[in-house]
Amino acid sequence: MNYEGFVQEVQRGVKEIVEKKLEDGIVVVRNVLKNNNVRMKAISIVRKDEDATPTIYLQNYYEEYQRGRAIKSICNEIYEIYLRGIDNFKTDVNIQDISDLEKMKEVIYYKVINYEMNKTLLSKIPHFKFLDLAIVFYIMMSKDDEGQATALIYNQHIAGWEITPEELRNIAFQNMWNNYPVVVRRMEDIVSEMILNDILGDEEWVDAYDDEYDEDCISEDTEYGEYTYGELKGIVREEVENLKIDDLNMYVMSNTMKLNGAACITYPGAIRDFALEHNSDVYIIPSSVHELILIPDIKCSIDTINDLIKDVNRRQLDPVEILSDHAYIYRLKTGEIE
Repeated sequence: MNYEGFVQEVQRGVKEIVEKKLEDGIVVVRNVLKNNNVRMKAISIVRKDEDATPTIYLQNYYEEYQRGRAIKSICNEIYEIYLRGIDNFKTDVNIQDISDLEKMKEVIYYKVINYEMNKTLLSKIPHFKFLDLAIVFYIMMSKDDEGQATALIYNQHIAGWEITPEELRNIAFQNMWNNYPVVVRRMEDIVSEMILNDILGDEEWVDAYDDEYDEDCISEDTEYGEYTYGELKGIVREEVENLKIDDLNMYVMSNTMKLNGAACITYPGAIRDFALEHNSDVYIIPSSVHELILIPDIKCSIDTINDLIKDVNRRQLDPVEILSDHAYIYRLKTGEIE
């Protein structure tokens, strides 16, 4: 069965469940336009008294079906996801208040996306060009330990608010810069933490982005196999350092939210301060829409870096997460990104 046939069968199966268990549910399949002009089939169950409903994408389910999973099992899971989503759905923003700018001002933020890959979307939303990227705007509907829910701001929103794109930009910039400042970390430290997390398994771990982070909160005397936590941490960091390529210092720049952190490329002085600290030009690698990799004083050619970025984007990165196929260079002498 091809993908279109699978989608129809799933819609039919979920509809049968809804008709038995809900009085007024309607099963809807939509083509959702995602970042980078990626269009994905999604299914939703809509009821008149509910302000919002989970959007459940079907591509992964199709791959499971191709590996032998029964459509009935998939339909049952989709219905259960709907029930859990409705039960857990809470927003910090009342959807009815979206038309009121004064109630929205504090939750308006921005991100950067690829300009050329999103021209269809950009025709519908307020945006500003930055290099070959676009600055676009969104409402932070909710944020908790499980993640964030956001809603893109469209042209009709600012028309209803009776503000200009420039006024929207000023609001979003101040919120982003004040609430989610830049975080820069060594690549080796991030890799070390990932390995430690894998080793510790279900052990309670801390978030190094947290202002209250304290390495002593896990006892240095606690034993993991033959080693204490302190010894294990030292071993992992030493091994990661040994894997480092000679003279290649890599840093990850994001924000404290760890969402849409590539927008840090637009923060006033963020890249400049990093370059001044290292007294060199800086290669800026668009790792994803959520983070940048910074490499000061690099010796290899820009073409080599660009080939690597293209390979990672095609082979490893979710198409929705791609920011750009090439690196940028911050020139310390001119203070410009090119």
